[in-house]
Amino acid sequence: MGSSEDKEQLVNLKKRLDGKVAIVTGANSGLGKETAKFLAGEGASVILGCRSADRGLEAAADIREAVPGADVEAMLLDLRTLASIRDFATKFKEKKRPLHILVNNAGAVLSREWYTEQGVGGSAQVNFLGPYMLTRLLEDELTQGAPSKVVNVSSVMHRMASITSADKFLRDFKHGNYTNTKLANVLFTHELQRRWGGKAIESSAVDPGSVYTRVWRGSVWDRPPGSWLLKSIYGPPEDGAIAVNHAAVAPNRKVRPWKPSLGGPDAEGRFFAKGFFASKLLTAHPLSSSFPGLAPLERAVLTAPIALVLSSLDWPVRWISRGRFNGEVREVRPAPTSRDRALAKELWEEAEKIAGLAEVEPQSAQ
Repeated sequence: MGSSEDKEQLVNLKKRLDGKVAIVTGANSGLGKETAKFLAGEGASVILGCRSADRGLEAAADIREAVPGADVEAMLLDLRTLASIRDFATKFKEKKRPLHILVNNAGAVLSREWYTEQGVGGSAQVNFLGPYMLTRLLEDELTQGAPSKVVNVSSVMHRMASITSADKFLRDFKHGNYTNTKLANVLFTHELQRRWGGKAIESSAVDPGSVYTRVWRGSVWDRPPGSWLLKSIYGPPEDGAIAVNHAAVAPNRKVRPWKPSLGGPDAEGRFFAKGFFASKLLTAHPLSSSFPGLAPLERAVLTAPIALVLSSLDWPVRWISRGRFNGEVREVRPAPTSRDRALAKELWEEAEKIAGLAEVEPQSAQ
């Protein structure tokens, strides 16, 4: 369960979402399902983007049972293939509805190496290119729904990542690993804000903290003894979803010197974290931009042990204190590497080519 502090914070933030339309990917279980349930409970019409039709229908039924009168619909969405993403976007467009909230939650930790027909590594496809393409295809609907929000689920792992080039990240399975995809999510968040912020489309990334969900399926953490360890110290999906929910309903931000709020060359997206993952031990000294000389590998070496300790304590402290401590969601600075504008632009343009999205620009400019 989320802590009492979490719930009080959301009560102060949230407003009824009647008449709003939301899409949540990976919504058949875990963080996605909990986020969809929250949004539906606030009155939004929620589309569940699910890879499995059966599991999607089950999730929709569960949400309706938990939230009487909930307006939820499951639609097929397999981020592993460009065709499925296009089909999902086309079917949503046929509804002739604006889009107010897009939560790019679906993701996976992959151990088996595989590539798409376009030569993109599996992790980079599911965790980055898929959400990127879906967001781009829904630009017109997000513009119609403005002020609207795009929320990208990242991870503390982005603070330990290093992407040397967009092409290598997308084409080399090892370089496009889970850790680097989480950095790509934040780079995309910033670039999206620069390009679309002027349209009142706000872009945010979220670190949900230590959560045990189906994202670990197929990895070494999905079977004993790894699964035993994670289940003992990681929180349930409803706890991790608090930070995602926060980003989805937070009011438009106030301008800060280091984080402009609108689109343009100097704009950046927002980044939210919760509990110990919002601690200055991670977000500041010695990992902040006040130490510009640190190389990515040096930052990773400094960050990893801190993140490991905090991740093992984050949920237990909340659970033991019965929610009295360590439950606040805050807007914090992401890793300095995520603020590389040249790399963010390179990722955007390379992904655009692979996804065949050059034709989207004239349409969205109309």
